[in-house]
Amino acid sequence: MLSRRWFLSCCLIVAGFLQATGSVEAALRAGASRKSIVPPFPTQMGGFHDRLTNFEGIHDELFARALVLDNGTTKLVFIGSDLMSVDAELTRLAREAITQATGIPAANIMISGTHNHSAPSYYQKTAMGQDDAEPSLKKFLAKQFADAAVEAASTAKPARAGFAAGSLVGATRNRQQKNDLIDPQVGVLRVEEIEGRKTIATLFNFAGHPVIIGSTNLMLSGEYPGAASRAVENLLGGVAIFTQGACGDITVNRNGDPFLEIERLGRTVAGEVIKTSGLIKLEEDLVLKAASTTLTLPALALPNLDDAKAALEKGKAALELAQQQKAIPTAISQLEDRNRVLSMTVLKAQAIAENPSKKETELPAEVQILQVGNVLFGTIPGELFVEYALELRSRVKQETGNSFCLVGYANGYLGYIVTPRAMETGGYEASVTRLAVQGGRMMTEAAIGLVHELGRN
Repeated sequence: MLSRRWFLSCCLIVAGFLQATGSVEAALRAGASRKSIVPPFPTQMGGFHDRLTNFEGIHDELFARALVLDNGTTKLVFIGSDLMSVDAELTRLAREAITQATGIPAANIMISGTHNHSAPSYYQKTAMGQDDAEPSLKKFLAKQFADAAVEAASTAKPARAGFAAGSLVGATRNRQQKNDLIDPQVGVLRVEEIEGRKTIATLFNFAGHPVIIGSTNLMLSGEYPGAASRAVENLLGGVAIFTQGACGDITVNRNGDPFLEIERLGRTVAGEVIKTSGLIKLEEDLVLKAASTTLTLPALALPNLDDAKAALEKGKAALELAQQQKAIPTAISQLEDRNRVLSMTVLKAQAIAENPSKKETELPAEVQILQVGNVLFGTIPGELFVEYALELRSRVKQETGNSFCLVGYANGYLGYIVTPRAMETGGYEASVTRLAVQGGRMMTEAAIGLVHELGRN
């Protein structure tokens, strides 16, 4: 009898010690919330350089949606918004408010945009190519982000969660390579209450540019990601959070009336989310981890103005010769894509010649990994090309056995992050990138490094 009592006492002491040091995870708690991000004052819309006027109305509501997960030792915050992007300053403002209210560290907070091109912009165009910050909108958005996260944290309930990946082929295409190199994965994290199995949140991830509604539109809309979230919420309940994947070179297939098309594609994505959600195995005890690092990336080196002009003239001559000789269409198209880069280089070189302070040499970039059970969410602050995301998913699976979702447009925005191949072949994305060609590789390796770090902790 004495030995049995001694054994039970030791077990209780050890269990208490482990719980105090955070080595034992308590049952999961989760909360979710959403807040409108429609500005209460006139402002411009982002996404297109030729749209210079304020929005004129609201086609459908825009939201910031938040999910907070807490396993007793670690808390994670996921915020998805119907914005084109979330820059580093907006991320900092929102994180500071969330940390002050909840104590959750900044490194555990992910803030992303769906890359919606029909959203308000906190960079106001005073002239073509000239953007000036609009601080009132940024402060408003930061408050809405923080309010959504704080409310989600305050309403957390005992929960279970799980992840699975569906697949959607036919909805997207690779616009840079003009082929079917896409990311078909539809990643789905389902979170539900233990009592009654009521949905708390559905966090899902898909890659495709939300550019169905064009630059002539002056009505705010969540585009197809907003439509997908509404459809998931209507059927499953709870809060549905769309996170955008590596869609730097991925666009969506569409045809017909834009506002009808966003509903059609939204339903299509939502259908795969709903199907996948029903197949997920849910657990009450989940590992929650977070890690982040900030890199200093080299900016794209530009030639002087004279050399840029000379290169463009040479490119024009090559294109004219190819057209005269009736070269094959793909060869002519490649020359046109390359000349687009050369033309933009001239404009950039001209701007620097007129104002040397515009020359960039380094760009900060935060890379973050959040782990929820057997899935890792990796953030990139910009428009990553799909090859990098496919490589990351394959390496994470091979090296850890975990699933992986790339979340773009998160915790900052650096524009297009192209591959070396795309830098050579040219096109729109290569013409406007701010990063040196090694930037994508540096962020990819940083993400893998963080995955390894989490594996050791």
